[in-house]
Amino acid sequence: MKLLLIESTPGNASEIGAHLTAEGHDVVACADEHGGPCRGITMHAECPLEGHIDLTIVAREAGSAHTLAEMGSVCASRHRVPLVEVDPSNVIDDLPSVTVATAVAKRGVEAGFAAAIRHELGHLPAIVDVSRSAGRIHAMVQVPASQGSTEKISAVADRARHAVRSHDPFVKNIDVSVTCYPDPE
Repeated sequence: MKLLLIESTPGNASEIGAHLTAEGHDVVACADEHGGPCRGITMHAECPLEGHIDLTIVAREAGSAHTLAEMGSVCASRHRVPLVEVDPSNVIDDLPSVTVATAVAKRGVEAGFAAAIRHELGHLPAIVDVSRSAGRIHAMVQVPASQGSTEKISAVADRARHAVRSHDPFVKNIDVSVTCYPDPE
């Protein structure tokens, strides 16, 4: 997995980074090796969020305040990247299975997209499921059979795409599938 590791203070996540790299993950950071400014300041293409990130991990000691060094977590949230916080002083206890943490955090992000679509569709009793993958959001929308005309299905798909784009202006590709379920009696 491609992981964005953010340190609240320079160097506090080196053990976490080494552990994740040893597990075979691709670990990237927002700052340079000296804790310097955002990589995207001088070259926009250098920002890790210009590509797909599976999970953002913020290393911050329990009870400590957020710092400016964590600005990458704000960017990750804006890009709808799943995020977990880990106490670097308790790596063994706090660093969960990355696969499990990613799945849980990803589901929360996907639920946000689904809620945005349901809100956009307003009065329709739509069933919405969303999955997020590298550079792509796939929304599966089910509407009552009474909404099954070509024009109505097309309108639902357009509104769902609009909701996704409004929720995340950075998503590169949006796929929408619309199917019908039997009308309630």
